This record gives sequence, C-alpha cells and structure tokens, in this order.
Amino acid sequence: MKIRFLIIMTILVALSSKRVCASEAESFTVNGLEVIFKQNTATDIVAAGVYFRGGSTVLTRQQAGIEDLALTVAAKATVHFPKEKLNSALESMNTQIDASATLDYSSLNLMCVKQHFGKSWEIFVDMLLSPLFDTQDVELERQKMLSRIKQSRDNPDQYLNDLISHSFYRNHPYEVDANGNENTVSAFTAADLKNHLKNRLMTSHMLLVVVGNTTRTELEKMVQQAFGAIPQGTYEAVLPPVIRHQEPSIKIVQRELPTNYIMGYFPTPAFASEESYPMLIAGSVLRDNLFEEVRTKRGLSYAPGGGTGGLFSNFGFVYVTAVNPDTTIKVIIAELRRLIDEQISKKKLGDKLNVFITSYYLRNEANQSQAMTLARYELAGVGYQEADKFVQNVKRVTPDEIQKVCKKYIGNLQFVLIGNPASLEVKNFMF
Repeated sequence: MKIRFLIIMTILVALSSKRVCASEAESFTVNGLEVIFKQNTATDIVAAGVYFRGGSTVLTRQQAGIEDLALTVAAKATVHFPKEKLNSALESMNTQIDASATLDYSSLNLMCVKQHFGKSWEIFVDMLLSPLFDTQDVELERQKMLSRIKQSRDNPDQYLNDLISHSFYRNHPYEVDANGNENTVSAFTAADLKNHLKNRLMTSHMLLVVVGNTTRTELEKMVQQAFGAIPQGTYEAVLPPVIRHQEPSIKIVQRELPTNYIMGYFPTPAFASEESYPMLIAGSVLRDNLFEEVRTKRGLSYAPGGGTGGLFSNFGFVYVTAVNPDTTIKVIIAELRRLIDEQISKKKLGDKLNVFITSYYLRNEANQSQAMTLARYELAGVGYQEADKFVQNVKRVTPDEIQKVCKKYIGNLQFVLIGNPASLEVKNFMF
C-alpha cells in the first residue's frame, strides 16, 4: 500500500509540474461565436475543435446521422483544397483533422504542431466554410457508415449497446441516433448534406475551443478572419431531460450464442450536477465490487462490468456475459442493493478517490482531451469553469452522499439480453 501511495503521489507531482506551464482557461466572443482558450506552453501541440450544439435534440428522425455524415464528407475535400492537395498538405505537416458526432454534440477537431497551426487552421476553416461535397466522397463515406451500422449487429457487444440505448431512451431526444441508421443514411444526398451544414454554420450554433501553444491575440485575429462574416443565427439551447422509468423491464433477443450478453441501465444525475460526483464514485465502486463478487469469488463471468456513462442526460449500467443468467443476475442485483443499503467505509472511499483522481489527471493530460473536457462542461450548460473544479468536487464526496444518490436513482432497471438461455426467470431482473 505504501509503494502504491508513493507511485500515485509521484504521478500527481509530475502532472502538476506540467500544468505550471498552462494558464487558466478564458473565453471571448467573436461575431456571436463563443471561444474558449487555454494556453499551454509546455508543448508545441495545438488542439482545436468547432462544436455544433444540440446533438440529437436538433435532429428529426429522418435526419438521424446527417450531421455525422456531413462533417465527415466536409473533411475530405474543399473548394480551395481538393482531395490530393488536402491530403498532401496534412501529411506533410502531420496534422490530424477528424469529425465526430454524439448524442449531445457534433464536432470537427484539429490537432497540429505550433509551427503549422496557421496553415492547418486555414484548411480546417475551409472544410467548414467551403466543403466540396463531391458525389464520390459522399458515396464512399456513406458506404463506410452503412457498413459500420450493419457490422454492429454481428458484434454482440455493440448490438447490445445499441439495443439498450434505444430501449432506455425511448420517447426521449436520444432516441434519434446521431450516427444514423440504414434507412436515413441511405437516403441522404450531397445537396442534403450541404444544406444541413450551411444551416448549422451560424455562430450561435457553434462553440470553438482551443488548447495549446498559441496566444489569445493571434487566435482572436484568426477567428475574426475565419468566422467574422458568417450569420449569427438564434440558437436556443434545449438540454435533454433526465430520463425516468416507472417500472423495470427486460427485452430478450434470441440468438444462438455460446453465452448470454446482458446489460441493464438505470438513470443517474445530469452531467456535472452536484449529485453527479457521488454517483461517479458509486459507479466506480460498483465496477470493483462486481469484478470481485461475480468473477473472482464465484467465477460466473470473465468480464462483469458496471459504472456510469458520460451523456448530459446520463445513465448507470451493469454488464455481464453469462451462461447462467439467473444465478449471475442475482449476484449483480445483490451488489446494487448493497450500494443502497450500506455506506462505503471512509478508508475505502479514500483509496478510491486517490486512484480516481490520478486516472482523471492522466486522461486529461493531452491538449485534445483538455479541449474536449472544457467543451463538454460548456455545452452541458454548467460552464467551462466547472471543469477545473472536478477534483475538488470529487474530494468533497462523502459516504452518506454516495448512499443517498444510490437510493434515489438506482431502480427500475431496463435490461436487454441477447442469447438463448436454457432457463430464465424474468422476476430476477425486476429491480
């Protein structure tokens, strides 16, 4: 234990010394575009991201996946940088630009070295302002997306995640899949993608976050030149509501598999809310307890899991693969009850916090990770400044707070099972 403590403290000191060269995050506005900037002179890497607010809340069912595909295709070629010229320039500078879409937001992300930031930024901005939307690029990326969607059904774990999300978030904005489905993705035309991105390219819809070795003066000038003339629009944030279910349920999907894949979701507090911090620790304790009770002590499953997600309207989960689901689920439910009925000891909580905080620092060491963290807090409506309070908020968590949030939120689990169990007592899942 003493060696483990010294290792943790060494890591924390090393990470703290690196952060000495990083300033506090600040924000400014250009033509209605909110910009968050954090200077970090400890590295020559610059990370930037343009985030489009809203995620699934701004999409109709028919638009599922349109923003994902539009941004992906926009990053392939532009009016001023045709494909070959664009790829050659990015490769020569070792610059990375990629698109992503989640249920809460979509983004175009840039990572480059300081000496190539100006040229990389020029290409990055052109992808947003002057995308080519070549029909061949559209078709190629469409087929890639369709292939991923189809292959997800062949992977039991991925299919399980898709099914549980749709089941848990029924009649909720998250029911619209930001990554699309076969019907919607197959129907989008190049004109659809171009029009959608054009309608979203308004500064009130966007958030820019930059972390790295540059200056605010330089950045303000670049942002003004890039986005100073585009429309502001009138975007109004609509955050997804916290999900609630009135009763437990289980959905069974029959498949001939060597084991059964099982996952259950329960609601958790909204992202970065006061209650979310004790629930984060509860999720981590749950994961450890399930590993010990299900795998180590009883050998019922090789890979049990548990924890919390990272959505603005969030969830907690339990997961297991098991040949005998009835026996295994009883152990899992017992561990959920233990979180509700018993307080974690102060010593166990202290050990958990040390490891938890160290892991948080390690995950957010890179500029790109810091940029995404700042963006998530801002987009969630709690403000980017709260990101710097994460550690102190976690340190304040008490055993009593953990038990209170578990009592309040853990219940009415929504289960999905994929497999062909020899026997199944549905009542065992009704918790």
